[in-house]
Amino acid sequence: MKLKANLRIAAQALFVAFQLHAVVKAAPPDSAPRQHFVCNIGYTLQQCQEAMDVLRKVLAKYPTADLGEWTWILVRSEDWRRILQDRGFSPNNPAFSILPHRETFLEGALVTKASIRGAQLSRIWSMALENLLDLAVRHELGHALCNDRNEAKADRIAAMLQEKKPISCEVQTAGARRLPILRSGAR
Repeated sequence: MKLKANLRIAAQALFVAFQLHAVVKAAPPDSAPRQHFVCNIGYTLQQCQEAMDVLRKVLAKYPTADLGEWTWILVRSEDWRRILQDRGFSPNNPAFSILPHRETFLEGALVTKASIRGAQLSRIWSMALENLLDLAVRHELGHALCNDRNEAKADRIAAMLQEKKPISCEVQTAGARRLPILRSGAR
């Protein structure tokens, strides 16, 4: 019985991922390398599309085409803690990237209008949730654009993106503006 339920859930997740992939494929064939958007198990197609619209608006401010093919994965808050614990990350980490797989995972509360978990994250990080989403995206882009797991470099790139400065993956030795450190655990 449990196996049947797990297979049904997996089939639903594949259906949602397939449907989302079909929407992404609607881009013109000569466009820049695609960004893929996937929701983990538990989202309906409509919930996933609405959440991804929020994420896309944030990503539109930054040079995501420079990433090449990249996948953005949204995980429900109910599943987020376990995923972080399995990887040895802090439970209050709102995002992380797996660089060799070209994937960034984000906690669903970041793109939800109102939730208890969103309020918790806002309080923990001492910033509005939309600002935390923006910081998480910029920080993970810092890892991804430079293909580097170094947290300080990701913070520096996040600051450059915020200030709309050209991105440089080289080390900056003095005078760097510090942002709150986002322990992403990029791999």
